[in-house]
Amino acid sequence: MELKPLKGTRDFLPEEMIIRQKVLNRIKNTFELFGFQPLETPALESWEVLSAKGAGGEDILKETYNFEDLGKRRVGLRYDLTVPLARVVASNPSLPLPFKRYQIQNVWRYGDVSKGRLREFLQADIDIVGSESMLADAEVIACAVSCLDSLSFKDFLVRINNRKILSALIKFAGIEEEKSLDVFRSIDKLEKIGKEKVKKELEEKGISKDSIKKIFDFIKIDDVPEKVLERIKELNFDEGEKGIEELKEIVFYLDRMKVRAKIKIDLSLARGLDYYTGPIFEISAEKEIGSIAGGGRYDKLIEVFAKRKIPATGISLGVERIIEVMKKRKMLEEKKSNTEIFVATVNKEVLKKSLGIIQKLRENGIKTDFDLRERNLTRQLEYANSLGIPYVLIIGERELEKNKFKLRDMLKKIEREVELSEIIKIFKN
Repeated sequence: MELKPLKGTRDFLPEEMIIRQKVLNRIKNTFELFGFQPLETPALESWEVLSAKGAGGEDILKETYNFEDLGKRRVGLRYDLTVPLARVVASNPSLPLPFKRYQIQNVWRYGDVSKGRLREFLQADIDIVGSESMLADAEVIACAVSCLDSLSFKDFLVRINNRKILSALIKFAGIEEEKSLDVFRSIDKLEKIGKEKVKKELEEKGISKDSIKKIFDFIKIDDVPEKVLERIKELNFDEGEKGIEELKEIVFYLDRMKVRAKIKIDLSLARGLDYYTGPIFEISAEKEIGSIAGGGRYDKLIEVFAKRKIPATGISLGVERIIEVMKKRKMLEEKKSNTEIFVATVNKEVLKKSLGIIQKLRENGIKTDFDLRERNLTRQLEYANSLGIPYVLIIGERELEKNKFKLRDMLKKIEREVELSEIIKIFKN
């Protein structure tokens, strides 16, 4: 029997889970600080929902786990958290708008496995449904940046672009509109596979060399945001005017919101999902790991299910990739246990008499553990040390009689006699 997890999936032992919980708690707290409300949806969705025209698109559907269940229904594992959100909004028309929600759950994609890329992975999403204002886009970017600030990230880049500008580029380059999504998907691979392979892919899709040259001349424009937007205008790029104005607004709002991050207008940023309609954004920190957050505006996706226009925007944080970057930069303190104090007793009878003390510590919010294997005192101390538990409370008959106990600092290797009330006070402070 093969006991390893399936390729692209992982077991997370306590040491890893402690790190993940710490990261997730900070992200969740930041989401709530910005006024986002929690939502959960099922892992399984109907194939009709996942494959709806205008949702993920062909490339993502190729990677989607789907099968027929015992009731002969076609179902699939969700590939992101945005399509389920669109279904929820469409099926709950009484939701007050704007609806600001956060969702932290697993998604599944059958893709190539690499560093920071698994087939089952955790996403932390925020979305604002029901607002056409670019202030909503600035809000989700500001919240994502604040999440990274809370995790002590110092060096990362926020890249923004606009699908309206890219759509105008398609016309500018003389490419048929029906090929635009194919072109976007190819451009989206630029960082991953490089310029020459993207050019080759575009040629295979029937794009002329002259059109490809126009695309690459355009997307290589690089400068501070204001100057990039000016240079686009110099090209008499009238079709993209709306997209230019939207990016101007976002940059203005981020400045007023005092977002302390490097903001770059990257005209090569395309994002592969079909449902984006306006501003798109990605945050990156390490080139070999890829983006650690990404999202954009999708004003037509919910309409697919609700049959009425409901604008929306959002961003997703890739938790696995964030943790990979934090590990690489040595930003994480490794812990084997969250236990604060281990109660070690000299024998079984003393343990029985000490259960009330253990309970008292727990009632006061102190994370407390004790031995369940009737080991001698030396073995108990070795066990506590192996888990990196910082304090051990040693109890014997004499300590019970005096109502004073030995509190050992496992790091400093020092002991002192203390009463239970004093121990509680020490840990509460």
